Amino acid sequence: MRNNKIASIELLRFISSMMILIWHYQHFFYPYNLFSKIEILKDNSLQPFFKIISIFYTHGQIGVDIFFAISGFVFSYIYINNETKALPRNFWLNRFSRLYPLHFLTLFIILFLQNISLKFYGTYQITSVNDLYHFILNIFFISGWGFEKNYSFNSPIWSVSLELIIYALFFLTIINTKKFIFLKALSVFITLLILRKLNFFDNSYIINFELIVKYGSIFYTGVIAYFLYDKFDKRILLFILSIILILISFTGNFKILTFCPGILILFLSFESFLNVKLRKIFCLLGDLTYSMYLLHLPLQILLILLIKINNINMDIFLNDLFFLNYIMLVILVSYVSFHKFEKKINTKIKKIFK
Repeated sequence: MRNNKIASIELLRFISSMMILIWHYQHFFYPYNLFSKIEILKDNSLQPFFKIISIFYTHGQIGVDIFFAISGFVFSYIYINNETKALPRNFWLNRFSRLYPLHFLTLFIILFLQNISLKFYGTYQITSVNDLYHFILNIFFISGWGFEKNYSFNSPIWSVSLELIIYALFFLTIINTKKFIFLKALSVFITLLILRKLNFFDNSYIINFELIVKYGSIFYTGVIAYFLYDKFDKRILLFILSIILILISFTGNFKILTFCPGILILFLSFESFLNVKLRKIFCLLGDLTYSMYLLHLPLQILLILLIKINNINMDIFLNDLFFLNYIMLVILVSYVSFHKFEKKINTKIKKIFK
């Protein structure tokens, strides 16, 4: 049974969440913040520290792709060959108790803030679709399946919603399998890859199979990375493989299906070099990522409204000091959320259902 976290992966998880956090900093400007006069989509170089972290501002969405690859690896690491944890009841109870409480809380926080904005200023902030239909989709955790008309409420939840389908695919094809596990994982990945390359699915389906295939294939690169990590004792081989995959990803058009496992394996190759103190720090940072992912948008809406209420110039979002304080605020609130809310309610839910 495996209980220990892999610190290098927790660090990569945190970096990925930071990529998304910085990528979404554009929400403080027009057209997301309708009070702002700065049209950020025309010139995103105005954002704080752009010369230093421009890659996060321009390509931070790749953090979502890396998240899916990490999930594939972590799920394989935890559940493969662990019959107790892999029981259907335990598997889905763990997923529900970890994911739903914070989603439920942030959904109602967003509902409250958006109604305040609509009542006093006649408009929503960041996400413009916040009706009853999309609220129901969010309540049932299906806001990223293709039923939605646009991003709604706490919009980042779309990727977590989509992951639930991929979790089910992983559970049905991999978990509780004792023979030919790697071949089955590889066959699922190849099938998804073929469907992706052939553009087999289009937007005419009710469920967004195109997104499921896209992110499912990325998820399974993480599954395959797990088998490589599990078999290779010499980490130098992992390092060489990671460099090859990353170099391939930048040859010609950018290839996310080689970049994600490449960066994942690169971090894994350094795992054995980490001391106890670094492991603790990286695991602590990794714990905050789900909170950071779900809490940053409601915090953004709250800050926009507070700036407006106090008649402060919206150009404050261009300020370097504000940017740093905002990042620290998200991390601090996420820390409190994880330790004071998520961990406690996670334990309570498991006790109730067990």
